[in-house]
This record gives sequence, structure tokens and C-alpha cells, in this order.
Amino acid sequence: MARRAWRTRQKNGPGLLFILIALVVVAAAGAKYLGFYAPEQPTLGPQWVAQDTGIPVTIGEQDNLGSMEPVTVLVFHSHTSENYSPNPSHDKNGKGDILQVGAEFCQAISEKGIKAIHLKAGFDTPQYSDAFRKAGEAVAKTLAENPNIKAVIDIHRDGLPKNKDKDYTTAIVAGQRVGKILFVVGDVANPNHKSNMAFAEMVKARLEANYSGVSRGIRVQHRNVNGSLHPNILVPYLGDYHGNALVEAKASARVLADIVAAVLLEQAREGMLVLPTTTP
Repeated sequence: MARRAWRTRQKNGPGLLFILIALVVVAAAGAKYLGFYAPEQPTLGPQWVAQDTGIPVTIGEQDNLGSMEPVTVLVFHSHTSENYSPNPSHDKNGKGDILQVGAEFCQAISEKGIKAIHLKAGFDTPQYSDAFRKAGEAVAKTLAENPNIKAVIDIHRDGLPKNKDKDYTTAIVAGQRVGKILFVVGDVANPNHKSNMAFAEMVKARLEANYSGVSRGIRVQHRNVNGSLHPNILVPYLGDYHGNALVEAKASARVLADIVAAVLLEQAREGMLVLPTTTP
């Protein structure tokens, strides 16, 4: 009798074991479905190479950027002939120091993971008064070819009277002289006036928070500075002809790049980047 009972348990054993394993699998699946399962740690997203630097930039899921295209900005200069002292105030061939300042900005912002398109064509020669019109046509064409551009930046330098105090347009950052930055918003023929102002306010506020004394504020000018072409258009004036040398303007460009990159990447993480709108 004892031998028969042992044989019975031996025969039924594998069946009971199978049932137990099946119950464990079902329980685990149910726990995962109901939310009691610890998820895997997120992995880093794809890498892309920042323009002009060859620096690999990793965009991770923890930044809420996923696999989106790199943020792109368009940089140009309506007054391409502008120089800084001691050079003549304007280059007769239309290729002024301001182009080097723009290149410095593009280099610096690409190091922050922002792709930059830099227009270097001359717009204010031979007719200075045609500058904004000619620049606007070039910008409109570039925007049509690159609809994902998230900000448009028209970099200038100021031309204040010579009798201004020498430090009126200069600040000190990390022991280095830096040209102060003035932001201009145009209110003529500009249905994007409010969004242009909002973008300038965001950049100015962060500039004042991170680099005290560099901002010269925002000035509304009653003229058309192509603000209608994009909601996020910025017209910064970096330093002044009499008050700043080229090296100080380049330092200012790096400061501005740091701030603009921070604003755009923050907006990208929050899904707030404003897309271009069709204007009449």
C-alpha cells in the first residue's frame, strides 16, 4: 500500500508543478498590467552632431525631447556692413565686423545643441535704406525652405553719440569686458508684435538673471524690422560702435547664445515652441 501511494504522488507531481508555475506567470503579468511592476530605466535618445563643431550632443528621454529634430535658429544681419571701432563705422563692401559677431553667436549656440543657419549676404549696400526689405526677402525664402526654424535673430550693433560714457554699453562678465545688449521690437506692419515682445521679454529676463548688468532692456521702435516673418524674432544690438571693440562684441555674442539656447531648450522640453504662422 505504501509503495502504491508513492507511485501515485510521483505520477501527479509534475502536473502540480506545472500548475504552480502557470499561476506565478499569470500573477506577474497581472501585476505589470495593474501598475505594480517596476519599469525599466529610460535609455538615452539618439545623438546628432552640432553644426560647425563636430561635437556629439546626446538628447535623452529625461529631457522630454525624445527623437525630435534639433532646435534650429536663423541668424542674419540687416545691416551687414556694420563695424566696431577703430574700423570705419561701415565696411564699403558690405562685409562688416558684425558678420564675425554673428559667426561667434552661431558657434556658441551650436555648442549648446542648437543648429544655426547663418545668412551672410549683404543687405545694406549700396542702398542703406533698402536693408530691412532686402533682408526680409532673404529671410522669408529661408523660412520657406526650413519651416522648422524656431527663432530668427537679426544681430546689430548700436550707433550711439560719441559723448556717451565709455561704460554705457559695457559690462564685466567673469572679469571680461562685454558689450551690453539692447533688444528692439518693431510695431509697424507687424501682426506678431505681441509674440515678438513676449520672446524678447523672456530672453531679457533670463539675461538679467544670469548676467547682471549686460541687458540694456527692450526698446519699441515705430518701424518695420521684419517682425511679421516669425513669432520668435529677436533684434539684439550687441555693444556700440564708439563704446566697444570687436572682441567685446564677440564676448557679448557668446553670452546671448547661452541665454537664447536656454530659453529655446526650455520651451522645447515643455512643448511650448511657437511655430511660424501665416501672415497676410
